[in-house]
Amino acid sequence: MRITIRPRPQVAVKPEIRTFRPPDDFLDILNKSESEFREYINDIESNPLFDKILSQGYVRKVNFKGRIPNHIYQDFRDREFMGFLSKYNIADKPGWEADFFDRKAVRKSKELAAKYRVPRGELIKALEYCRNLQFYWDGKKPEEFTSFHSIDDTERFRQLEDNRVADQTNESVSILAELLGRYSISEDVFVENFLRGDPEPFEIARNLDIPINVAGDILEALEKVQITGSMQVNVVSQREKVYSSESPPVAFIKRLKDPPRAEIQIDENEEYSSRYSIENEENIGKEERMFLDSLKMINQRLSLTFRIIRFIYEFQYPYFVSSNPLHLKPLSQAQIAAEMGEQGSTVSRILKNKYIETPDGIVALKFFCQSKKDVIDRIVRVMEPAEISSGRRHEPFSDAEISDILKKEYNTEISRRTVTYYRNNIKGSPKFYARRKIAKR
Repeated sequence: MRITIRPRPQVAVKPEIRTFRPPDDFLDILNKSESEFREYINDIESNPLFDKILSQGYVRKVNFKGRIPNHIYQDFRDREFMGFLSKYNIADKPGWEADFFDRKAVRKSKELAAKYRVPRGELIKALEYCRNLQFYWDGKKPEEFTSFHSIDDTERFRQLEDNRVADQTNESVSILAELLGRYSISEDVFVENFLRGDPEPFEIARNLDIPINVAGDILEALEKVQITGSMQVNVVSQREKVYSSESPPVAFIKRLKDPPRAEIQIDENEEYSSRYSIENEENIGKEERMFLDSLKMINQRLSLTFRIIRFIYEFQYPYFVSSNPLHLKPLSQAQIAAEMGEQGSTVSRILKNKYIETPDGIVALKFFCQSKKDVIDRIVRVMEPAEISSGRRHEPFSDAEISDILKKEYNTEISRRTVTYYRNNIKGSPKFYARRKIAKR
């Protein structure tokens, strides 16, 4: 018997797992409750050293105001990205497209910043731009992905301020309100047909018995108002406080009419309406530099908190407009972390004990991280009885039909067996045949 000895295969790339843990000082700030964090900011600003570096021009406190509609923001991002490529000669380096348009590029930002010798903060903004551009090339609709308008960089915010913004937004709102009024489209009908799922003019025209060109005009006006895919920030004058000092909300959701829409508001006197702009770090002492680091970490927490709020706002926008719990979509903390390029533990710390004020009361941010089980439970307990009592259905939803509803209305794909598993684990949820008996009574 002849035995052939072959060389052992060599592993060219060794698997390596890396984790990037935030500095301990920043973790301490992240772990503070909202009231502790605000007290910490007050202590920082009461420190004589703060007045010193403020008077010497090292730091400037910048307050934000106004709105930034999506179309204005996107034009700015286009110019900013081209400026980034030119500033660091990125386009002259081979293979940059593969690196920047990699779907996991944000997670590799530290390695890419070293490779291209660029500041990591500027790089992450460029990578987020490339990721959203990739989604657009793939043919995805605005509601199928998210992007956040960075309010944390004071210089970028100042560049975006434009007196024409409010006029453009108000004109689009007026056009949309006039179309909805002319064809007697109610708020509920508007939310169900124009804000949920993937609205198409032909299907909307058929459902509402309106001309197809009118449905197209409404969708066009809706896009300009940026209801479906944008985030408008509105910093307002001091509001009446309706909360306890132990759980102050970090933002307010205001529901607007004519046309139905919602926006995030920030009190101009709250910490989230301002940032510390570091103007100069040269020729500064060790104590002052450490103090500046504290201000930067405060900025980081403020910015990260607001990015998460905006992500949730965009993702659950139909609910904020209608206040209908059936409009809440499944959303996990892991999904937020992956979309934002942050660690899951960091997102978890930010969500902990944070609240926003809505027209329905003060709600924890974690409430909007709905599980698939929560959504299936509402379909069975709320949507199904409403459909049967209205006469649109005579039998309960089967698990296959629930799976189709999740795909069509919630952009969530799970199998029929998975629906059965979740439904069987809902306490007190009757099976299909038991629900059918109830429906026939």
